[in-house]
Amino acid sequence: MRRVCGCFGAIMLMVSPVCAEVSVKFSVDAFSLNTTNMQGLITLSFRVDADGKVVLDASADNSEQILQDTVNAWDGPVGTISYTGAFNTVFILELKDWGGAFTMNDFEGGGLGVSGQNEWRIDRPGFEFIAAVASIKEGTLDFQSVSWNFRSDAGAQMTLICPSVSLTNRLETRDGRWDVSGKGIRIGDHQFLRFGNVYPGDDTGGYSLAGFSFDVVGDDALIDIKH
Repeated sequence: MRRVCGCFGAIMLMVSPVCAEVSVKFSVDAFSLNTTNMQGLITLSFRVDADGKVVLDASADNSEQILQDTVNAWDGPVGTISYTGAFNTVFILELKDWGGAFTMNDFEGGGLGVSGQNEWRIDRPGFEFIAAVASIKEGTLDFQSVSWNFRSDAGAQMTLICPSVSLTNRLETRDGRWDVSGKGIRIGDHQFLRFGNVYPGDDTGGYSLAGFSFDVVGDDALIDIKH
């Protein structure tokens, strides 16, 4: 049964007292731009306790201390999950760059891009991506939102591609949050979610990936309930 927060008529469906969500932000403090190229990958390791509370341990595959320190600053409590089967477990998201090297920037609070056309954005359609690859033994990651900043202009569009569905959203504002709850953006063990760009006519349009949020749900939570 899908996790529902709220009341429909006289029926109230509750799995937990509040809506569970894990939120990750790629915040970056100011540093010199010549230190921001990320080679390799970023690993996000999530430890879940007996109550569903989640703590993040983030690490960067890079020898530059300033980059390691920046990623390590993301460590700490990041929310809760709803699926009790994943309590007392650890799961991992590996962030990998496609079509260029990772870049981190401190523009507008910080974000991730891919080097190439614009050094600090995900831009070249069909070529530059950031992929989040899951290692999770219990449950499925059900994404709730994706945040962006440093968008080029109103023509830029974000694409999300996972095994079950692909979505596109025109980024009308310079920064913002895209609510994808209930849209089927889900990944299980060894599956990936790809963050890309669609920009008709100009390869330089794009955005910086500022963060995302998700819940961990069981198989029974993936069945939509119609009301």
